[in-house]
Amino acid sequence: MFKSSQSQHMDVDTGILSECISKALKATDIQIINWNIDPIYCKSTNFTTGGIYRVHGIAGTGQSHLPWTIILKVIQSEQEDKNHFQHHNYWKREALVNELGILMHLPNVIQTPECYKVEQKSESEIWLWMEEIKEDNQNKWSEDKFKFIAQQLGLFHGAYATGEQPLPDEEWICRHWLQSWIAGCEKYTRDPYLDYPKIQGELQEFDQIWDTFLNLNQNREIHFSAINLLPKALSHQDLSKQNMYISTEKEGHKNLILIDWQFLSISGIGEDLGKLFGIALSQEDIPTEQGWYYQSLIFKSYMEGLIKAGWKGEESLPRYGFCISVAFRSSWEVPRLIQLIANTNIDSSTSMNKDIYKLLQIVRIQMKLAEEAQQILRTMGNSLFD
Repeated sequence: MFKSSQSQHMDVDTGILSECISKALKATDIQIINWNIDPIYCKSTNFTTGGIYRVHGIAGTGQSHLPWTIILKVIQSEQEDKNHFQHHNYWKREALVNELGILMHLPNVIQTPECYKVEQKSESEIWLWMEEIKEDNQNKWSEDKFKFIAQQLGLFHGAYATGEQPLPDEEWICRHWLQSWIAGCEKYTRDPYLDYPKIQGELQEFDQIWDTFLNLNQNREIHFSAINLLPKALSHQDLSKQNMYISTEKEGHKNLILIDWQFLSISGIGEDLGKLFGIALSQEDIPTEQGWYYQSLIFKSYMEGLIKAGWKGEESLPRYGFCISVAFRSSWEVPRLIQLIANTNIDSSTSMNKDIYKLLQIVRIQMKLAEEAQQILRTMGNSLFD
């Protein structure tokens, strides 16, 4: 048996490896001829991810030698707060999702990779042996791809919002994802109140942004209560480009494949779409200068999916979920923006730092959607959630 230098540093159980290869090849009585492990480098990784690897090699099956590939994801306990099962980043969640087969019962508009084995390495480390997704998601995505993803997400959420698909009831599925995420942001970001006095009055527009940001956070508990009254859907909550793939069958039918269900939650309709849009904007998968156009584009496609799924509720409900989800991403972006401005010399004759300009464009959209969310509550009042 051949092993690479990388594999020498990992305690790989060859019995489990053989079991996973058999499932990947759909063959019995396989013999491992050789194997290797290569680390996979991701644009961003979760705090609880200890590493992601491509395990590959050749196996003998009868008279044939076949290539195989398996993805190995190492998850681990990171900090004490992530040991609580209602934390948005509860470290064991993805293992439980796969171990208990939650993904096997999703509406068929979403596909997921097969998990061959959940291996408990220790009390603080779990290995997930999973199917490799062969589609490429590295190229720049077109408007049509974003529209397709948003519509599939609407179909997915619509299955739950109409009651056609029952929601799972496991206690470790997060019920207040956005609240927990905001608390995490405030733990890891600098308090914006420390830096805002340094820049107050320096940029007139930012004083307006600050007022909207304050108003959003002063009404935080009202928004949390409203979110909890929205129609519910099982949600992914980490719809970055690196977690989404589109496959096309020979007949031209497209499928949406989602990986990394660590943030699985039961959330209000529209919330998950807001997370998708917010991440795409922050990571520049959507051009920041076209952000307002894209938010309209993907929300319209999402509504088409909801309606196609049979949902007959008010558009204000998913719109509110979308707006408030994007708006509260300012819990991360606004403190970063204030700190950048405070540490940069800006005057009317100087071009803005590129990072400041990008963040300012993003925050403008967040605050505009915060104002829209406030307006929805003012206009509809309690009747919105009857």
